[in-house]
Amino acid sequence: MIFFHSKTNKMTRTFLAATLFAFIIAAAPALTYGQETEEPKKEFRFSDEDLLNFYDVNQELSVLQRETNERIEAAIIENGLTMERFNQIARASEMGALQGGLFSEEEIAAFNIAAPAITAVQRDMQSMLQATLMEKGLTTEYYQEIMGEFRSDAELQGHVRELLRERARQAAREARLREREEQEQNN
Repeated sequence: MIFFHSKTNKMTRTFLAATLFAFIIAAAPALTYGQETEEPKKEFRFSDEDLLNFYDVNQELSVLQRETNERIEAAIIENGLTMERFNQIARASEMGALQGGLFSEEEIAAFNIAAPAITAVQRDMQSMLQATLMEKGLTTEYYQEIMGEFRSDAELQGHVRELLRERARQAAREARLREREEQEQNN
C-alpha cells in the first residue's frame, strides 16, 4: 500500500510537471507572438516636451484669440459700427474705394477711430503670442512646423493625446502624494 501511494504520488507529480511544461510551451509562443505583433513606436521629429509645449501654447492662444476678438468687437461697437459694416469699410479702404458714396461720413469717421484701436489690440495679441512661445521655448517657425504636421498626421495627434493623458495621470499621482503628505503632517 505504501508502495502504491508513493507510486501514485510520483505519477501525480510527473503528470503535473508535464502539464505545467506543456502549458508553458503552449503559452510561450502566444506571449512572444503578442510582443512581436506590437508595432514599434513611431518616431516623431518633435520632442515630447515640444509637443506638450505646442499644446499648451494652443490652449493659451485659444483664450487669447477669444479675448482679442471680444476687444475688437467692443471697439467696433463702441464706435457705432457692426462687425459686418466695419469689414465692408475695411475692404473698401484697402481697395481705395472709400469715397464712392457707399459709406456715410459718420461711418468713415467711426472706422478711422476704430481701425487704429483694433490694430493696437492685434499688436498686443501678437506680442502676447510671442511671449507665450518664448516662455515655452518655441519659435514662431517651429510652432508652425508642428502645427502643419499635427493637422495632417493622425498618429501625431494620437501621440499628443497619449502624452496629455500621461501628464494628467502624473499630475493626479503628485496630487495624491501631496494629500498624503499633508495628512501625515496634520496627524
